[in-house]
Amino acid sequence: MDAKHRAPPLYSFSSQPLPWVHVFSKSSGNSSLRTQCASIASVDVKSPTVFHRRLRRATKKRLKQDGLLRYIVVPSNQALMSTTLIDSEIIVFDGGDSGTPPIRPPDGVRWHSIPVHDLYIEDEVRGNIGLSFPRIHGNSPFIRLPRDMSLAIIAECGLPMIYSALEACEKLRKVALSRSDKKRVFTDYGKEVTYACVGPQPSRNSRTVHDHPAFMDTLPNLHWRSLVWVMKRAEMSFRAMADHSVISNLFHAKKLVPFKTFQSQVNPTSKFSSDFFGGIAFGTNVFLRCHTDADFTMSISQVFLKGRTEYILTDDVVAYFCFPTLGVAVPLRPGDYFMFNALVPHCISSRCKYGDEIMCASVYLKTAIVGMNNNALPLTKSQSNILDQLSTTKTK
Repeated sequence: MDAKHRAPPLYSFSSQPLPWVHVFSKSSGNSSLRTQCASIASVDVKSPTVFHRRLRRATKKRLKQDGLLRYIVVPSNQALMSTTLIDSEIIVFDGGDSGTPPIRPPDGVRWHSIPVHDLYIEDEVRGNIGLSFPRIHGNSPFIRLPRDMSLAIIAECGLPMIYSALEACEKLRKVALSRSDKKRVFTDYGKEVTYACVGPQPSRNSRTVHDHPAFMDTLPNLHWRSLVWVMKRAEMSFRAMADHSVISNLFHAKKLVPFKTFQSQVNPTSKFSSDFFGGIAFGTNVFLRCHTDADFTMSISQVFLKGRTEYILTDDVVAYFCFPTLGVAVPLRPGDYFMFNALVPHCISSRCKYGDEIMCASVYLKTAIVGMNNNALPLTKSQSNILDQLSTTKTK
């Protein structure tokens, strides 16, 4: 009842960055300018009809969220971690249960391992209710979809097809992906990390964005289609539960800047591709250092439990998604769709049971892809008009 009286977020042109959008704001190169104009494309509203329609959709989505989500309230005495500490140390979270040995750092690495239960953990076992967090600057930092909804979406993909496609990509990458120290990936002590990122990637040697990394050239057609279905199902969850302002921002950014998304290489001329997201990152039995990402919009994570052809409502928790600056860890069961603001420090914990073999996967859109990696490409008239309005707003 109270939700009907809440005021939805107003749409007005503003130079303030959206709390879930990363842009390149310190450069005047055309690639950076494209990210800036894309980030505010949705707030350029001049028609009262459009304004009213957006408010109506925002209200409708807010009512849907309030009916399907329960908002976690962190106790006032919960210890919170500072961003300074997160930036200065390697922070990882041990999600292991009582029967799982503590995680160990690789030789030569010093980290700060924290039991996941040092964070506030709240679960929801009802299948028709999801979890979220009170809005920060008008936007929820994360949403775990109701499990009934997640299972219905993922059932249309077919778990064996997903496993096969992701495992095929892992095998094609002969060398484990090396990320920066601030985003380091770990696995069981003494074992090699298997982690890969697939999808469009900016070229380091030219002004282009490659459709996919070179190691995927030999990926069979069947697996290409499975990967696109993974992306499209993630986008289905995104449309179902993300704030209207988040969806609108991404929709208008794509209209303004024709950036690449994940596309099947079975027939590059076909339109079998994701609508918005560009990449999938995944690895087996991995956990990450607490970090932030240069993502243009909310990202989506899932954890798959290998060896299962079907997930059920009462599956055990397999890992936790952690937000130490919020003091929260969210339990994840196999197949749960988990949407989050990548600008909030986060990480996934180690798996709960050592005997499980899990695959962590994240769907994302990098800001570098939105910029199109080409400073020589001139801005379109529409892009320039948006930037002119931005400049005018800043000088007022």
